[in-house]
Amino acid sequence: MGDLRAGEITARLLDGPRRFSPDWLIGGKDAVPFAAASGVAPVVAGRLAAAVQSCGERRILACAVAQSRAAEMAVVAEARGTGIHAVVQSLGTADALLALPDLSAALLATEAGFAVAAGSRQFVEVVAGSDVRRARSSFADFALAALGSSAQPMEAAAYYGCALSGRPWRPAWLAWHRAADVPYGSGVGGQLAAMRQVADGRLAAEDFERSFRAARRQEIAAGERAAGPLAAALDGVCWALDGYLAPGEGRSRAPGDMDLAELREAVKVALADV
Repeated sequence: MGDLRAGEITARLLDGPRRFSPDWLIGGKDAVPFAAASGVAPVVAGRLAAAVQSCGERRILACAVAQSRAAEMAVVAEARGTGIHAVVQSLGTADALLALPDLSAALLATEAGFAVAAGSRQFVEVVAGSDVRRARSSFADFALAALGSSAQPMEAAAYYGCALSGRPWRPAWLAWHRAADVPYGSGVGGQLAAMRQVADGRLAAEDFERSFRAARRQEIAAGERAAGPLAAALDGVCWALDGYLAPGEGRSRAPGDMDLAELREAVKVALADV
């Protein structure tokens, strides 16, 4: 257990100094950020110790996150609040990673005023609080308040799926990147269905706009999240609808306005990208 180097642990769990890797998280784990003083304060260390023990472990690995310290051996600490607090202090850095021996769960501490608990839902709830949705909403409030002095908390809020409204919001690693990933009945799925129908002439422009925008509202209300080319395609169709000029609207066509044929072509191009 004590023969892992810091670089080996961070390479497995992280893809940046403030971010758990999507590849590590994708296997059913959750990750929730929360406001926390630098250095893993005793109260956080105590919750982390309880979370480690709830997983049947009695020890934890600790290491610095900085690339310049990748060759250092991870430190082994007993899963007690005082022991965890002391070992983090001994690292001499606020940017630290504390992980279960099998690397199935971890706490990422940062010097930016927050920490991130990641692993099974049980582990995360013990460290960050049993109401994960409220924890995310509270962190979004914290990130907004901190925006004047640092953008790092807001970047973390976006990545870890925090929303100011308190609605659920899919974290970045669970975002849908391709049309094939989107489940039936979702808001994003409804937008794609409407796009396919108008592209092949089965849906009138007015009905398409009504269906697409209703599905868009569903996406927002449900906290769904598209990313990459899929998000760009949906946004492109939204802009095309904004520029669509229906026959008989009683105004002259302006530069950028689209007729039905151009709208359908824009939708076909968007579908080809996803």
